[in-house]
Amino acid sequence: MKKTIFILIAVSLLVPLLFTCCSPPIKTPEPDTSPTQETSTSPSTEAVKAPLVLPAFDEIIADHAFSSSCVPDELYPADTDLKGYDVILKHPETTRSLTDCFDVWLSEAVSAVQNRYQEYYTRVNITADIEAPSWQLLSSVAYGCASPEDFTALFPSLIHVKITKNDDFSDDYASFDLTVTAERPQQLFYTLARTDASDSSSIPSGFFMCTYLSTAYDENMEMITPDEENLPVLSETLTFPLPDRYDYVDSWYDDRDGGARRHTGTDILCPERTPELACVDGTILAVGTGDGTGNYVVIGGSDGTQYHYYHMVEISTFVSVGDEISRGDVVGLAGNTGNSTANHLHLAIIHPSGVYVNPYPYLNEAVTPEDSVN
Repeated sequence: MKKTIFILIAVSLLVPLLFTCCSPPIKTPEPDTSPTQETSTSPSTEAVKAPLVLPAFDEIIADHAFSSSCVPDELYPADTDLKGYDVILKHPETTRSLTDCFDVWLSEAVSAVQNRYQEYYTRVNITADIEAPSWQLLSSVAYGCASPEDFTALFPSLIHVKITKNDDFSDDYASFDLTVTAERPQQLFYTLARTDASDSSSIPSGFFMCTYLSTAYDENMEMITPDEENLPVLSETLTFPLPDRYDYVDSWYDDRDGGARRHTGTDILCPERTPELACVDGTILAVGTGDGTGNYVVIGGSDGTQYHYYHMVEISTFVSVGDEISRGDVVGLAGNTGNSTANHLHLAIIHPSGVYVNPYPYLNEAVTPEDSVN
């Protein structure tokens, strides 16, 4: 019995000694001399997981091959004396095929996004809200292209795409809202002109066509009479664009060129070389000449409205593209150039939505240059 007790006592004394011999010596902690480190508030040393950065829409479609077989071999005939919008309207099959082709391309693009995002998530859901470019915009772009390949290559520039990731996501699932909006013609055609070899200070011909087609024709390519009560309204009162209130009448939508087109402005008869005045504060967007417009100046208002002055006696030397101008500033001199039969100012107004607005009621309410507030 005593032997057993001795063995237990011996073991109880030996075990602590054994752990003491096998354990590393305990060091006395040295005081922290760093002036900025506080033990109680030191940040966690756990690594922060970097957020997942998904590829952008432009990057995805740049790596994807799209079919252009839906576009006709010949977009529009070039050897014709017809105006651009007439060529477009006289080839309705081609015009309609452009819309169909863009729809195919956009469907492929959305699928490409879906497939690419599935490389990051097992399950991906994309809800698309699409405002595709109108046939008026597509056909006006196509008219300036030399081949179907040139046309389809421009598709990404015709739209603005926004992809938003929703909150309902996990490690293997995510949902996205994909919003597509058509670019505004005022921005699109001037952007395309700057990348072209042509004079970017001139009004792009595609913009002329798109604006006229959007004003005069519906989505089914049928000519319409705009309901003036429902036309877009201007956001500011105009200054009368001449020093005196010369004669003008409401000629909105009157026949021109033997009924081939509609008049989309107001003509103000005046003597040759009458100073033409800025009707708003704004920026000079274009200065140049054209077969129909004659010599012209285009003013861009602060809200995106454009004010077009046509048939000047000479290309204006009063302003240059990019100039900031104030109401009442001289922008050119009245004349009879282009498709014109008398000295006058043809004032055309293009709303930010991309359609013409009848200037007549706004000229009736315009203030005199002397009463303008600069």
